[in-house]
Amino acid sequence: MGRISVVALVLAALLVTGCHKLFSVRLHSQPPAAKSARTNTNLLSRDLGTLTLTNDFDTCVPLGLGKDCVLSPKLVDHHNVQLTVAVESKDGQGKIHDFYMTQIVTPVGQPSEVAVGNFSFSLTPTMAPE
Repeated sequence: MGRISVVALVLAALLVTGCHKLFSVRLHSQPPAAKSARTNTNLLSRDLGTLTLTNDFDTCVPLGLGKDCVLSPKLVDHHNVQLTVAVESKDGQGKIHDFYMTQIVTPVGQPSEVAVGNFSFSLTPTMAPE
């Protein structure tokens, strides 16, 4: 029962801060340094390159085929950022079909890797000045 409540809370939070709220989203028209390759673990790898993120504002990176990667940063301190990484796919009517999410804490300005769903991302998060 508790697991269902957590999932419902996370989904509600993402609906509020989803890819479609233009005032709180930085939308990348193409995935930076988009290179894809299958790995031994059957994950689709994607190098997002260096992404400049804004504290408490979502960044949406389209992955193609109706899939988006949504990065939600929250500064932990001046050297580390907590990233909530979600991959979602939508059906023809724009409704969420599949949804995967994970959270990491990583140093700002350092390369990081994260696996979510059947994707593996490498990126270097930098933070925009406030």
